[in-house]
Amino acid sequence: MSLGKIVGVIGGLLPLVYIGYMLRHFIGVGGGTAEGVAWIGLGPTVIGLSIVGILFALPLIVKLIRAGSGLNRVPGAGNLKPGEVSSSETIEFDADAAFANYMRGREASGGVLPVVEPLPADPAPVTPRPGGFGRKIV
Repeated sequence: MSLGKIVGVIGGLLPLVYIGYMLRHFIGVGGGTAEGVAWIGLGPTVIGLSIVGILFALPLIVKLIRAGSGLNRVPGAGNLKPGEVSSSETIEFDADAAFANYMRGREASGGVLPVVEPLPADPAPVTPRPGGFGRKIV
């Protein structure tokens, strides 16, 4: 695993540790039982924290499974040297030929440029917006 992935996993663990601590605290305040938590009215809080904890844990679980199983690797990408391109299509691409082909297609269509009408010399006067919010000027 790279350093960025390790930092991502640690960043994903931080909210889980915080939520776990809060759950432990609220359950401890309630006497360590579900009845005690419900009796002091922290039942919805504990349930909500549990749901949020599960939602935070899912992406971390997926990330760890992908890192452990190798599903996030591109086939053949590990065999390349830095700066090397794997696709033969990108190596043989010629930008000048692509531009020349574009220009040929443009000339074949007649080469007619779109007509743009000039702006009038005296444009219409700008009307001020009606005031709507704030202090009214009289």
